Amino acid sequence: MKNVLHLGCFLLVFIGMFPIVSAQYTEADIREYIAQYQDIAIEKMKQYKIPASITIAQGVFESACGKSRLAVEGNNHFGIKCHTDWTGDTILIDDDQLQECFRKYDSVAASYTDHSLFLTTRKRYANLFDLNIMDYEAWARTLKADGYATNPQYADRLISLIERFDIARLDTLCMEQQGIMVASRQKTVADNSTASQPDTPSVPTERPKIEYTGKNRTDAQGIVREQTQNTIVETHNNASPPNNKTNPNNTPAANLKVFTADSDYPMGDSPFTYRKVFSNNNTFFVVAEKGDTYEKIALDVQVSASSLRRFNDVGKGVQPVEKEIVYIESKAKSNDRKVHVVERGETLRYIAQRYAVQLDYIFKYNNMNGKSVIQPGDQIMLKH
Repeated sequence: MKNVLHLGCFLLVFIGMFPIVSAQYTEADIREYIAQYQDIAIEKMKQYKIPASITIAQGVFESACGKSRLAVEGNNHFGIKCHTDWTGDTILIDDDQLQECFRKYDSVAASYTDHSLFLTTRKRYANLFDLNIMDYEAWARTLKADGYATNPQYADRLISLIERFDIARLDTLCMEQQGIMVASRQKTVADNSTASQPDTPSVPTERPKIEYTGKNRTDAQGIVREQTQNTIVETHNNASPPNNKTNPNNTPAANLKVFTADSDYPMGDSPFTYRKVFSNNNTFFVVAEKGDTYEKIALDVQVSASSLRRFNDVGKGVQPVEKEIVYIESKAKSNDRKVHVVERGETLRYIAQRYAVQLDYIFKYNNMNGKSVIQPGDQIMLKH
């Protein structure tokens, strides 16, 4: 996704996080690693039913993008120790203890194969294969729970890496290479989801068209229309009362405006979902369908539900309503529109959704917080 892919270069230093990973590496190194080993990760996914996204993410962390001593001298990209059943070559590296025995391979490909065998043949990891193969978040957390790594943040690090660099696209690519269309994931995913989902997803046949009775609004991104009083959504069904951060005016739920978009928004170039994707302020979004939940949308777009809620500034218990926009990546930090004049029924969260600006940055620009109250006529800064 564009915002994710346009991160500024930064230096990732994992000294002390994984003792055997003492090398430093950059964002460019991560991208190069993904490009270099994605094909073999996809092949292993086909053979052993391990998500390619998990394999690549582990490879990045455990080998410091192939720059650690264990990776350089031992071709070991997954930090696998010798254990009693290993009969191949070995290399001694300081890890939890001094001079621990690690497996040494003739090639990186051999390391990838052994990683797959390591997970598929050990009883402690058997429960991994009860998980949905497209649910990388569950795989990451179960790997940590099963004891693959001792670092308490291991699962979160894997998930963060997968989401920042869109590595889950490899899982989709693998499925499609096997003749399993992305749209058909819904039935498979439903088996492991608590959300109520139909066996066959309703795939939009045309771009969303929404009827409005209000006056058209124009901003830097093109034509934007908002729902006016007689088309305001009655309430967030099955939702708890909005918290102060998402509804700083403490407006009753029945009066909350829900921001939606019409077909004048440009189509987004996102290959990771069967849903039609649009772009606002260089941020991808989808349009919620009837009965959608953040959990259901998350599975469709290969982003965790918790991330979707964070992208859209909503807490647990709140679900999108029909035709509401749902951002599938982090919103921008500003909007060139610069200033918005508040109208009746608007909240700071509504404004954040309308202009695709992170709510925390709106707080920052306007010296506000989750308890701040806005009134019609107030000017809200969208940019420094």
